[in-house]
Amino acid sequence: MPGRKKKNNIGVVAGLLWGLLSVADSSADAAAPAIVDAREVEELLLAVAINGQRVTQGTVIARIGERLWVRREDLLQWRLHVPNEVVSWDGELLAPLHGLNGLSYRIDDQQQLLLIDAPAVLFSLTRVEAKRGVFTKPMPSPLGGFFNYDVFSTSDQRRSATNALAEIGVFNGFGVAVGNFVRRDLPEGDRLIRLETTWTDDRPEEMVSARAGDLISGAGAWGRAVRFGGLQWATNFATQPGFSSVSRPAMQGEAALPSTLELYVNDMLRLKRDVPSGPFSIQDMPVVTGQGEARLVVTDLLGREQVIVAPYYASPRLLDTGLNAYSYEIGAIREDYGLVSNNYGRAMAVGTFRRGMTSRWTSEVHAELLEEQQTAGISSVWLWPAVGVFSASMAGSQRNSATGSLFNLGFQAQQRRMGYGASVQWSSAEFAQLGLEEGRPAPRAIAQAFVNVSIGRAGAVSVSYSYQEPRDAERTELINASYGVTLGRAGFLSLSLVRIMGDSSESIASLNFTRLLGSRDTGSLFVSKDADDTRGSVRLQRGLPQGEGFGYRMVSGFAESDLREASLAYQGGIGAYEVGVGQIDDSTSYRAHASGGVALLGGDAFLSRRVDSSFAVVTVPGYEGVNVYRDNQAVARTNDEGVALISRLRPYEVNSVRIESADLPMDATIGTLQLDAIPYLRSGLRLAFPVQRSRGAVFNIVLENGEPMPAGAVVTIAGSSEEFPVGLGGEVYVTGLDASNQLVALWGQQRCNLQVSFPESDDPLPHLGAFACRWSER
Repeated sequence: MPGRKKKNNIGVVAGLLWGLLSVADSSADAAAPAIVDAREVEELLLAVAINGQRVTQGTVIARIGERLWVRREDLLQWRLHVPNEVVSWDGELLAPLHGLNGLSYRIDDQQQLLLIDAPAVLFSLTRVEAKRGVFTKPMPSPLGGFFNYDVFSTSDQRRSATNALAEIGVFNGFGVAVGNFVRRDLPEGDRLIRLETTWTDDRPEEMVSARAGDLISGAGAWGRAVRFGGLQWATNFATQPGFSSVSRPAMQGEAALPSTLELYVNDMLRLKRDVPSGPFSIQDMPVVTGQGEARLVVTDLLGREQVIVAPYYASPRLLDTGLNAYSYEIGAIREDYGLVSNNYGRAMAVGTFRRGMTSRWTSEVHAELLEEQQTAGISSVWLWPAVGVFSASMAGSQRNSATGSLFNLGFQAQQRRMGYGASVQWSSAEFAQLGLEEGRPAPRAIAQAFVNVSIGRAGAVSVSYSYQEPRDAERTELINASYGVTLGRAGFLSLSLVRIMGDSSESIASLNFTRLLGSRDTGSLFVSKDADDTRGSVRLQRGLPQGEGFGYRMVSGFAESDLREASLAYQGGIGAYEVGVGQIDDSTSYRAHASGGVALLGGDAFLSRRVDSSFAVVTVPGYEGVNVYRDNQAVARTNDEGVALISRLRPYEVNSVRIESADLPMDATIGTLQLDAIPYLRSGLRLAFPVQRSRGAVFNIVLENGEPMPAGAVVTIAGSSEEFPVGLGGEVYVTGLDASNQLVALWGQQRCNLQVSFPESDDPLPHLGAFACRWSER
């Protein structure tokens, strides 16, 4: 019996396998397209129009019985769905038009035209991409560097002091290294202190950055950033400026005919695109953050409009769906920054990871690991479109066997004319985290709330409240209310009231009025009052221009104990300089400030203003005094070697750099007048414009019989294929001449040779005289 039972089981299994194989075989047979007998097919060559728009002047249509079939490839080309039912005919796959629900068709015999009417749902989806930004790979950086300096000198009745800041940078294809130093003139003596030394390797393709040296750690939603020395690997969305990490809303619709889409966000036109017939989807709508309304106007070829209105909410705190952001650090905590050059304490490892789980939910994990202290926590941000953005965090820590906890809740909403929000955080006394002074207990509670209201031309009102309750000091509460309004051409007025509450309460009210007196001149009045005193001042100033020029500042206080100050500043091509004098009571002080930089690239050195951004060395070989334009603004002029430095280039973006043909002599051969510079951060590029002297001249050709060379003949330089036509009187203009040139002249069946010398000259179009041409055999 057991054996028979086993045999039966084997039989059952075999039967099941056979049945599965049979089903699979029959499914395969069913999936294979049926083959149509060619004798049953009537071939028609017809033009095709879909929804009144002609899509082809002629294609093969198959008629089988009373029904029409078209090639599968044609349906795909027309963006129509392909029915499941297909047949094979003469090596082609045919699909039936009757297999598309809602589609109708007829043949216009007179025009030999197949007229198809198809609802929008039968077309494939068109994805409309908003301005997402096209990634352009930066240009490789050659070896180069820069040096910046700031020198400050002060002097009063007691002492004089000179302090200085210096920054040194070196870059190449492997990144940029930057070091910062400060020299302090102290009563006990001079001190040179290293501030930071950092190497950065940006990788725009991956949107990440690798850093080594003195860095700042990632904090996450509830952590505290600290300075440390070590390594960091982190996402860096700024390396692709056109990329948006924010989760942005989408809109869908259908167009029966080819149409034009116009997207309005808060009544402002933000996008315009043409779309074909069928359903469409706008991805990553270019909206502003906060709550608003999107209105989509779809206008077809017949002028018919449909309007789609949808509210939206976009928040910079939310990552796009599936997008990750992270920051990982390992090293030692930097202590006494700005006071000591090299003081590194406890070893640490920190990690922060964020992910956009959905378009409305972003989650985060943050962890900190030290030898005697470990902290970890999670955070989430949720979007409730009709209300706002909610956030929550919780974390736990352990230090010396003591455990602690932290909880945080927050809410924020941004409407078109109002923004408001609040957050509150609780922590236990034993909670430990980076950035919290060792041995100091965590604060019991921290709370914040704010409301901002725009009332149009009447101005804007802002009220904020903050509360902090430490365990080792008195609690503090602060209310700040402000109001600002533009008074037309009269100026801008702002009022503020600060109320400090606690064991010792205090109120401070202030008024500030600013009036524009010119394109760069402003005047302002400031008044402040508290319980003990009233202070105020009048200020008149002119800001420094973008280019070269002067600026000034004059300040006069109301009371004898208020500051009275005057300063004059100048900004030139190689630096900025300022001198000033100030007085408080009977004490007078003097100050001076100078700043500038040096850019180094390819063996060239350029004095300049501070090199705070990317730059380029422009070469127009041999041409002095050529103006160089960046984004259509004149920014530099070539020196006597045809070289110029342009600074303040935007990293990872296309910076348009051009020169003017009017600045070049007539004999210049110009390859292009515009080049694009796409630099890495704080790095340099070399842009060489393909401009060279044409070395051209005019001369006359005389035959051996004394007559001029006939008009219409052509002249070539030996070894070159370029031809130069001869004009009346045997005159010809030839470019590309050397000091000595062998030329050949041809006309009809005749040929002659001539020798032409080209002397160096400042004349852009010299006339070399007449040259005899000697006959030769063709």
